[in-house]
Amino acid sequence: MTNKVLAWCRENGLFSPGERVACAVSGGSDSVAMLHCLLALQKELGIAVSAAHFNHHLRGAESDRDEAFVRSLCQSWGVPLVLGGGDVAQRARETGESLEEAARVLRYAFFDSLGCKVATAHTADDNLETVLLNLLRGTSLRGLCGIPPARGRIVRPLLGATQVEVEDYLQKNALAHVEDSSNQEDACRRNRLRHEVLPLLLRENPALPESLLRACSLLRQDEQELESLAAAALKKARRPGGVCCSCLAAESGAVRTRALRQLLGAIRAPKLSASHIDAVDRLLVSGPVSGRCSLPGGWTAAREYDLLTLSKVPAPPAFSPVRLAVPGVTDLPGLGLSVRCAFVAAAEKIENTPSRFLCGCDTIAHASPLFARPRAGGDAMRLPGGSRTLKKLFIDRKIPAARRGLVPVIADEAGVLGVYGIGVNLSRRAQPGQAAILIQIDEKEET
Repeated sequence: MTNKVLAWCRENGLFSPGERVACAVSGGSDSVAMLHCLLALQKELGIAVSAAHFNHHLRGAESDRDEAFVRSLCQSWGVPLVLGGGDVAQRARETGESLEEAARVLRYAFFDSLGCKVATAHTADDNLETVLLNLLRGTSLRGLCGIPPARGRIVRPLLGATQVEVEDYLQKNALAHVEDSSNQEDACRRNRLRHEVLPLLLRENPALPESLLRACSLLRQDEQELESLAAAALKKARRPGGVCCSCLAAESGAVRTRALRQLLGAIRAPKLSASHIDAVDRLLVSGPVSGRCSLPGGWTAAREYDLLTLSKVPAPPAFSPVRLAVPGVTDLPGLGLSVRCAFVAAAEKIENTPSRFLCGCDTIAHASPLFARPRAGGDAMRLPGGSRTLKKLFIDRKIPAARRGLVPVIADEAGVLGVYGIGVNLSRRAQPGQAAILIQIDEKEET
């Protein structure tokens, strides 16, 4: 097995001369064999080997037994050892993670703290189990790629070896190890596969672990190529504040969904799933001109015309209606605007602008108050091109949905007089020589 591990490490470039490598040693058969094998290969690989053990504190006295065994083993072999531990059960209660998820998070946080490469003892049989588990859950090409030889600082020197080879190595070298009693229980799916399904598959093809490992390598090349195409597509679609919807929509589904996975992965939202990616993809490809969907961790994906944005800031609420002083000046709190209203005895020169309206007094009901308020359902106004609802008008003017509740609408009990940034309602405008109310909306100086 030693020669096979050496060839695997060199073929996959797992180590560089002079590197420090910490072997993750649980005390089980695979990790003990890996530590012994890498110690024997230190000179050939040019590495310095140490050991690391993480106590999950899940099996009571058995967990402490494992730690004591690893400590004794490393002491007898003269191997430097770093110990770590964590309360996995408590983390699972606090976060809602499964025990397996919580254990993995704490364990890999410990590995990260070591500041060097960490070797884990996954074998070709572990890879076979992982692929089968992914198939049972339902998976994409990514899930069929199995366990990679390396990911970041994590390397897997035994991945090219089978469980049979590991057991032979232990026997030939008279290596003691400890057994995790939970491995014999059929409560978890992985154990049921290992005890019931794999023996049947191995009877049909004893070389299945190696065959699948080669298949995973080929599939991983395809996946890496698609990921590269997705990264290029995402880079091309980047725009200030988001990504261009039409640019990504023009890509094939295989590239587009991977680009979205990369985009969503960058925000580190917890527990992202295929359903979240599908929801954003629908928004991107066939969604409305304006729409949004919720993502884990309080994130929101929003489409505004041809721009897809990701935000953790909630959309600003619509402002509350404000009764206008007529005549007088009224501030609009939170908008940085003020509205000045004045009576005009006889309008002569009519100069309406997007922020200045002259409305005929005869179009306003007697004693009807005037308000600055957000758009309401059914609001409409007449422009040179004809009557439009404000909803359609805002869409045509490309006002983002999140901002539409902040556009002041000047109205009375009968309806809209004018809209800030758009102009006067032609049905309510003053005619030359007619008594009118001048409505002027200005930005406040301090804003």
